[in-house]
Amino acid sequence: MSKPNVIVIGAGGVGVIAAVSLDFNAKSNVSLVVRSDYGHVKEHGYTIKSCSYGNLDGWRPQTLFGSSEEASNSGTFFDYIVVTTKNIPDGPFQSRVEEVVRPVLESNRKLDSERQSNILLIQNGIDIEKDLFKTFSKQEYNYTALSGVQIVASTKVGRGVIDHIGPENLAVGAFDPSDRNAVEAAKQFISIYLNEGHNMAQFDERVRYSRWKKLLYNAAINTTTALVGLDVPRALEFGVNKQSTEFEIFKPAMREIIAIAAAEGIVLEEKFIDFFTDATRNLIFKPSMCVDMEKGQLMELEAILGNPLRIGKSYGIDAPILSMLYNLLHMLQFKLREQKGLLKFDEQTARIVD
Repeated sequence: MSKPNVIVIGAGGVGVIAAVSLDFNAKSNVSLVVRSDYGHVKEHGYTIKSCSYGNLDGWRPQTLFGSSEEASNSGTFFDYIVVTTKNIPDGPFQSRVEEVVRPVLESNRKLDSERQSNILLIQNGIDIEKDLFKTFSKQEYNYTALSGVQIVASTKVGRGVIDHIGPENLAVGAFDPSDRNAVEAAKQFISIYLNEGHNMAQFDERVRYSRWKKLLYNAAINTTTALVGLDVPRALEFGVNKQSTEFEIFKPAMREIIAIAAAEGIVLEEKFIDFFTDATRNLIFKPSMCVDMEKGQLMELEAILGNPLRIGKSYGIDAPILSMLYNLLHMLQFKLREQKGLLKFDEQTARIVD
């Protein structure tokens, strides 16, 4: 049986390590879409300092593409379309997840309409799959939608440079657990991804539960560090009496996530509050939203905070800490959008120009 073709779209800290794991396993043909660093990586490869794979100098996957469009013109049918870009539905049109996958999904359909495409979203947040289902008919495009929840401390720290300091743990399941084809595709992906002794990867039949669980960290800690521009240890230590960050922001915000998840029947154990508070307490690591803010990049605000708050509102759940974080970050997101020319503020009228 021929190896499946896998394309990873998104060459940040998460995407590059995903490509490395697939390449190390050697059970698939790996392609990587590299946008901003394409020229550098094509010539020099990646410099990767990895806690799992050691120091890699000049590493490249089998195939590099500068864009999804370039990949779609390659004549290759990609069995797995792995998306590791940031999920920013309020960002530029072309960066939305449905537009990121569109070129490859369209080319797959033209190459072989009877062959199944599998879209794996290794992205933060909840309800991130809905735009896929709204945009692409499953019958017309013959695809499955897979959910990937990844815990990994990996950051792109320079052009073609990746610092991977925390072990990788990937859970993959079907967004729709009743979709048998998606379930089987998720299990197959684990078989080409897991490297015993180097990473952790498992099929997850309760992947929505896992998404809510990861939100405990992201909705409370990732967001707060973005607001204050601090790594987690400093955010904790710089709180009033070294306690206010933990007991008045992090933990109350996590309890609000627990309450919202419970409203839709998902029970998150209280023990995870201490677990996630302590997870990076002694690790000098800035979460992704903090890094995005420092780089002047848009944040995954709607996926991480907007969507859970909307779910909570639909159930009548009050979430004052999360709401405050969201409203403050919403202003910062609009600041970033203005800086990028995605909106215009008229100082004569003191209003956003529609």
